[in-house]
Amino acid sequence: MSVEFVVGVLNTSMSAIFGASLLALWYYQRELGYIAILVFSYGVRILSFGSLYAAFALDEPELRMVSNTLILTATMLLSIAISKRLRLRPHYGSLMAIMAISLTGGGFFLLVEDNLPIRAAAINLGLAAICFVMLVDLAKRHERTPVEQLLFGQVFIAFLSFVSRPLTFLIPGIDPAQSEAVYWIVVSISDTLICSTLAAAIFAVIAVDVMDRFKAEAQIDMLSGLFNRRGFESRALPLLARQNDSAPAALILTDLDHFKSINDRFGHLDGDKVIRAFSDILKDKAPRDAIVGRIGGEEFAILIPPGLAAAAHAMADTARAAFKAAAPGIFAHAFHPTASFGIAIARTGDNLLALMERADRALYQAKNDGRDCVR
Repeated sequence: MSVEFVVGVLNTSMSAIFGASLLALWYYQRELGYIAILVFSYGVRILSFGSLYAAFALDEPELRMVSNTLILTATMLLSIAISKRLRLRPHYGSLMAIMAISLTGGGFFLLVEDNLPIRAAAINLGLAAICFVMLVDLAKRHERTPVEQLLFGQVFIAFLSFVSRPLTFLIPGIDPAQSEAVYWIVVSISDTLICSTLAAAIFAVIAVDVMDRFKAEAQIDMLSGLFNRRGFESRALPLLARQNDSAPAALILTDLDHFKSINDRFGHLDGDKVIRAFSDILKDKAPRDAIVGRIGGEEFAILIPPGLAAAAHAMADTARAAFKAAAPGIFAHAFHPTASFGIAIARTGDNLLALMERADRALYQAKNDGRDCVR
């Protein structure tokens, strides 16, 4: 089996397998946009090794230049995908500068003065520099998950591999006539390892992201777009743990008045419209870090973060008034829905259950006081 076959066919096939797998994942998880960038990255890798195989077969230096450009582009796309996944702005300027410098050096020592060792150093150090950009982005995550640690490790291994490749020409005892063949064998083996190990880390990251999406969706009420009871409680407990006597949290419980009669008289579709409209108002009027959930059929909860409890009554009354003002436009009936609110300020030693019980008593008082009010 020739070196050309190993480099051109084996590496191309591996890239195609991983690219096709990523494409299938993206088809079912299109919300994870960084997967699409990874698909492009592996697609460009296929073209890179395909053009390299053609360069070997046709002895065309221009095709080697094309291959170098494509492999740098593929690695750059990988860096962009990682930045997107981490919700960071990709380093477009730095990546383009690295690519330009690397290709300038590689092109000169290919098309003007043919020198494989220097050309290999120019291209591989460019690839290493792009890996360094990825490592910088990953290092910004001070609390990396296990799969992010795995990805960091695999990118670091790729970085070391790219840095060490040009050293192949300095190994003593190798016949200079065979040094090029040895170099391409090293490239093929190391790229196979880089391609497979990075792909494994990438698939692990995607798997965790997909599971996190499933968990998040399981805690969202699909009608209102708010947290359901499970989602509300899982986020409320850590928030309550942050409070203290000088900065207590507050809980607002609110209930749609006469909601059963809305469903009975006008149907569940109109009832759903009321829930969606009320949910939008609660999200809009709640403080930025508040936790808003639909914890029952027509019952909602807003947990106000520590330090903002004094604003709870004003927020509740603003939401009540906004809903009352919007009610005539929700559906074409003379009946205008309203909402009642009950507030409880957290006390020392309060857990979520105790806070909800006191807020529920305040809500009950609002109902007894004629509804459409805050207590």
